[in-house]
This record gives sequence, structure tokens and C-alpha cells, in this order.
Amino acid sequence: MESDSIVSGFKRYFDLSQRTGEHLEDIQHLRYQVYCKEFGFEREDDCPGHKEVDAYDAQAWHCLLEHKPSGMAAGCVRVVHVDTRDPIGQLPMERHCHDSFFDTPWRPDRLERDNVCEVSRLAVHSMFRRRNGEAATPIGDIEALKLSPDQIRVFPILAVSLFVAATLLCVHYRKQHAFAMMEPALARILRHTGLEFTQIGEVVHYHGKRAAFYIDSGEAHESIQRSSALSELCRHVESTLLRAPRVPPAVTSAQMLRFPGAPGCPVVRPTGRTRLPLPARSQPGLNGLAH
Repeated sequence: MESDSIVSGFKRYFDLSQRTGEHLEDIQHLRYQVYCKEFGFEREDDCPGHKEVDAYDAQAWHCLLEHKPSGMAAGCVRVVHVDTRDPIGQLPMERHCHDSFFDTPWRPDRLERDNVCEVSRLAVHSMFRRRNGEAATPIGDIEALKLSPDQIRVFPILAVSLFVAATLLCVHYRKQHAFAMMEPALARILRHTGLEFTQIGEVVHYHGKRAAFYIDSGEAHESIQRSSALSELCRHVESTLLRAPRVPPAVTSAQMLRFPGAPGCPVVRPTGRTRLPLPARSQPGLNGLAH
């Protein structure tokens, strides 16, 4: 089956892992390359050391997608939390786009703080968003890495794998209400995977044309598990992502060249408002949870 072969290729060439606190260099360099150098969403002057960093990095769970043959950072995503004990009490979208919210009960400022989170800073390195033979990427010609055709064929699944990872982090840390700022077109594309999104705000200019979207993470997880296209990918991501957060080796000057990224975000519809069920302890990778 085609979907099986694509997931098999993903398993062969890519790995997803959690990163914590002081071990975010690869992720922050990737975001610099995408958000500053490629798209100009952030000023280079605000990114010393070629790292895109903000105050929410210390208040988030992070995921890194690595290209196993090269060890290169291929993508990343984070899930920001605002528990009552956290120093920052508002989600990024509340601080920057609050006035765009619709009058709906499913906006973050009307929900319990300990149950909300925001998926943000999703990025896929430009090299993994281009097909073989196109122009050189910011780190050089794609031909230089000698990527095989079957590796290039799985590139479109990379962003989807990060959406799946974000959903799993929400469930893992028991955050029922998840939000994201994303392009409405992206929400329409993701709907084809079985994920239904609810727009809860007007389109604004924030890192491009974006709107606030809501997802019930429990429902999103169930939709992914039911999806013929995503269920196998979900099982694989779950088994690898929810290991203990990885502590990478010290970053060398050569590794500083491992840049990644491009924006996007997941979320799904607010129907059937039951409390998020606790994951069963028998499920792989879900022992001893919390978001």
C-alpha cells in the first residue's frame, strides 16, 4: 500500500524526539534559518548567535525531527503551556492576536488556564520542502547530500508528522484545549487527513496571513487513530517521541550549520465536550503522563 511505503520511508530516514530546556540549540538554529533568513518573520538583530529564541521556549515542550542519514535537523514544533504556576500567564496568540478572537466560548481566555496550550513554531527546513533538482537551499545544493528518490518522496509527510507529534504531546501532558495560529489554507489541507479544525478568530497579518484555530486534543488523537492514512504514522511517532527527552551531545561549530524550518500548526473541532480521558497505562510510550 502506498501509505505503508511512505511511512516505512519515514521510519527509515527520520526520527522524532523531545528536547528540553538548555538542549534546544538545533531547534533554535533551525527556527532562525526559517523565520529570520528565509521568511523574514523575525529580525536577525533579535537573534544573537543565529538562534531564534523567545521567553516561551522555557515554558514549552519541544519536538525535533532529525534526518537520520545526515544527522541534520529537518523540522521542529513546540507546545506552549500556561499553567497557573508558569511565569507567563497568556498564550502567544493571546498576547499578539487577542483582538482578532471571535465571541465564542472556545477561545483561550475563556477556558481554564491549566487545560489550554498553543502549538507554535512549527518549521520544516527548506531543503525538505523542495524537490530534487531545484535551486540551492540556504545550506547548499540539495544534490550535495545525495538524497535518494525514496527519501525525497516522503518529504510531504514531515509536516504532518509534526502535527501528529504536537497532538500526542497535548494528550501526553493532558492539555485538552489546544490552539494554533495558522493559515486557513493549511487547515483546509489538514482536513483531508481527517483532522477538522475550528477557526475562532479573524485572519490577521501575523507571520503571514493567519487566524486562530481550536482543537480538542482528545478528539484529534481519536481522529488520527481512526485515519487509514495516519494511524500507522501515529503509532510510530508515539513509540519514539514519548521516550525520555533526549539530551544531545555538545554542539560543535560544524554542527551549528545544521539549520531547518517553515511555519504551520494543527488543531481540531470543538464537538463532544467531554473531559480529556487519561491515556491508558498499557499504551506504548504513554506511561506516567501529564499535557
